[in-house]
Parts: sequence; C-alpha cells; structure tokens
Amino acid sequence: MIEPAAPRIREKIEEATGLIRLLRGAVVALSAGVDSSLVALLAQKALGKSAVAVTGVSESLPPEELEIAKETARLIGIRHVTIQTDELRNPNYFSNPANRCYYCKETLYAELRNFADGLGFESILDGTHVDDIGDDRPGLKAAQEAGVISPLLLASFSKADVRESARILGLPVWDKPAMPCLSSRIPHGEGITSDKLRMIGQAELRIKRLTGTKNLRVRYSDGLARIEVSPEERKLFFDERIMDDVDGELRRLGFVRVTLDLRGYSRREPMVAADPLTLPMAHVS
Repeated sequence: MIEPAAPRIREKIEEATGLIRLLRGAVVALSAGVDSSLVALLAQKALGKSAVAVTGVSESLPPEELEIAKETARLIGIRHVTIQTDELRNPNYFSNPANRCYYCKETLYAELRNFADGLGFESILDGTHVDDIGDDRPGLKAAQEAGVISPLLLASFSKADVRESARILGLPVWDKPAMPCLSSRIPHGEGITSDKLRMIGQAELRIKRLTGTKNLRVRYSDGLARIEVSPEERKLFFDERIMDDVDGELRRLGFVRVTLDLRGYSRREPMVAADPLTLPMAHVS
C-alpha cells in the first residue's frame, strides 16, 4: 500500500513529474540504485509508453545489479532495455585516470543518445540530485555535455528526499546502499582489466552469501583484496570459520592476500598500498 506523502515531499514529486511530462519521450539511465529507480517511476507515470529505462551492461557492472534493475523496471511497469557498453576498449578509461568516470559516462550517454534518437525520443534522464553536486563527480561533466536532464536536481531533491519518496511510492530499493561500478574498487593509476573486475565482482558476491553483509566493497590493489563493510556490519566477520571461508574463497578467485579494513567502509577512492588498519583474514602459510 502506497503511503500518502508529506506536503513537502508531495510537492517535489509533483514538480519532478511535471517537468518530465513536458518532454517528448525520454530514456532513463537506470542503474539498480534508488535515484535512477525513482526517476524511472516518475517517467512512467508522466509519459507512459514514451518512457523507456535503459541499463548499460559491461564488465564493471556488479553481477547482481542487473537483476535488481530488471526487477525494479518490472515492478514499475516501464519498458526495460539493456545495451552493451565497451568502455574497457577506451585507453582513457582502462588506464584509470582520476577522471575515469567521465569516459565511462561519455560512452554510456553516446549509446543512450543513439537509442533515444532511434525511438524518436527527445531526452535522456538521470538520477542526479542536489547532494551529488558537492562531490567530485567527473561523470556529471559528461552528462552536461550530453544534454542529460536531471529532474530530481531540478526539483531540489536531496538524497534523503529521494529515499523518502521512493519509500512512500513503494520502491523496494528505497533503502538500498549505493553500489558504484566495480572499477571504483581499483586505485587510480592501476590499469583496469576484465579479469580484475571479474575477481572483484565474484568476491563481493561470495562474501555477501557467506556473511549476509549488504554494504560492501572489495578494494583491489596489485592482487591484494581489502574488504570494507559498513561499521555496523564488521561484527559479521568476527568468527574464525567465517574468516577462513572468506579467505579461501577469495584466494581461489586469484587474490594473493585478503584483509579486512578495521575502520569499515567510507566513501573514498581506494589507496594504492594496503592500509595499516587492516586485519588479515587468515594467516599466511
């Protein structure tokens, strides 16, 4: 059952929906996150069949995220399409500079523009909101250059507003932790390869299954895995059997050493060297 929205939230939902309704068709860049999911829902309400959700698929997409995006689109009732992106073929991307995200988004938005043009749709929409603006996000520059419209930003949604709106409107992903691309787990300057991304993606999937943790990053640096989880989930690892199982699984994937960051996950770019505040998951033989 959908709850009635508080007046402030209702006004923002109506403003964003009204902005989308003015467009002559729209493609929504849908990840599995709450921001783009809310935009997809509002676009479906505003435009009906003139709105399509599109998810870019590549080696950098976490394995379970595509299924979440598909299920979210199904629940919303919006048409959902996947497109293959090939950012790993771009040396400006796989060399992993500090503005790596720019080249990823540049590739994605070019594909979305071609797709939208093929449908005769006017616009590309994303889930950017006001809290994103203060962050260092090279992808925002690519979005601006591609003419992407951000209805949540235009309607002054904060991240808290997005989550509250999604909760009220019945989106299951309303409280889902953010899950950026797998390339963000590799420190700038260390090359990105499909093998590294596969190792990272499988490592995170297996750790979640072994421990039940939800907010997780496996940072990769020269064969080392550094596990980060939210501070409140660190206790899930404080068991010798769990630590041995995690260590064994990740070593079988090809990691030469596995550690746990004792401070827990924080929003920062991975460092090149192992952090001193780490705990080996098992003794080195």
